[in-house]
Amino acid sequence: MHYFKRNIGDYHKKAGRLTMLEHGAYTLLLDACYDRERFPTLEEAIDWCWARNKEEIDAVELVLRKFFDFVDGRYVQTRIQEEISAYQATALKNKEIAEKREATKRTKRAPSVHEACTDGHLTNNHKPLTTNQEPVDQEHCAPTVSEQADLFPKFWALYPRKQDKAKALKAWAKLKVTDELFSLITKGLSAQVVSADWVKEGGKYIPMPTTWLNGKRWEDEIPSAPTNVHLLPVNRHTNFESRDYKAGTKENANGTFRI
Repeated sequence: MHYFKRNIGDYHKKAGRLTMLEHGAYTLLLDACYDRERFPTLEEAIDWCWARNKEEIDAVELVLRKFFDFVDGRYVQTRIQEEISAYQATALKNKEIAEKREATKRTKRAPSVHEACTDGHLTNNHKPLTTNQEPVDQEHCAPTVSEQADLFPKFWALYPRKQDKAKALKAWAKLKVTDELFSLITKGLSAQVVSADWVKEGGKYIPMPTTWLNGKRWEDEIPSAPTNVHLLPVNRHTNFESRDYKAGTKENANGTFRI
């Protein structure tokens, strides 16, 4: 994911009190999470930001404490996860549309009963339609692209627990999913995949997809995640003076370093 919208007002409302160094750390973390489409451990966050000295590492740790939730060893932000899930769903849909378009170009269109809906031609003995004539029955016309699209593969690609696919497909068919309902399902799913119940113990408590669909679990309310309750261990990062932050770099004439 190489593009995301940034609300300047919203950002400064929540992060306006950060120092310039902390702003830099937060910006680098946002870019890295969107680009990789996943969330970091503490060590990965420091590495993604290229933090080399104590001040830079402190800035990264402060941003993680203030704006991310510590869940099963990783720092997660719900808003980022929602946008990544929405992006992945859109990308999957666009890919399927493109594949169908290419398949249509490669395949010669065979005559069908649907031609009467759009390709009919008047003959000499054919009476033209008038304003008071009964309309042609549109029930047998070809469905729209949206109606033809099978939405279940998109749901299956997004759902983290992939078990009993056949049963899940039956549950899906009973729902008669429309585009509008699919949007509600993916919205609810994107919020739940980062919830504490779903990510703890490696996803052990994620419900079976059939159970989730039959129970319309996308309508469940997600408890607000507690903030700032997972503090970093005080002694997790020590001996900064003994670290060689110059390793792998070359010193410039002005005293700065380059890679």
